[in-house]
Amino acid sequence: MISRRDLLFGAIRRWRKDDDRPVSGIGADIGAADMAFARKDYAAARELYKAVLKANRLHKEARVRLGLCHYHLEEYVQAKDTLLMAVRQHPQDYLARLYLGLSYARRRQVEKCMDVWKDFMNREHIGVMREINAHKALHECGEALDGIEMADAVEKALAQG
Repeated sequence: MISRRDLLFGAIRRWRKDDDRPVSGIGADIGAADMAFARKDYAAARELYKAVLKANRLHKEARVRLGLCHYHLEEYVQAKDTLLMAVRQHPQDYLARLYLGLSYARRRQVEKCMDVWKDFMNREHIGVMREINAHKALHECGEALDGIEMADAVEKALAQG
């Protein structure tokens, strides 16, 4: 994935016929981080995404993916903090909202999880939506929910596609 800045300046350089050097090292770093993430090498990806964010604090994809790395490494406090920042910057980001709720659920903070998922919507993942809506309905009826079981059920729906 390439940053917007590199994309814009690359187009300007081609127009001016300047050399094709990257404006920053962000493009290369994000590519390496994305490759590590795709290999499920979350520890390596985490460090690479941190480097990208050090160079560009507002890089949306890097922040969300860093939160996902923390989540998959079972670092739920760090995942929550990173994803909360991503949701504050980009409130409609599907993955950030989904995994922020899952991070709260894994920490057994069901109320906060439900607050995050209150306005959650993604029509492309019907199974995930169905699972989240079922848990929201149970919560609204006063049913005592276990965050771990809730997270397991949503992750199972997510794995099924």
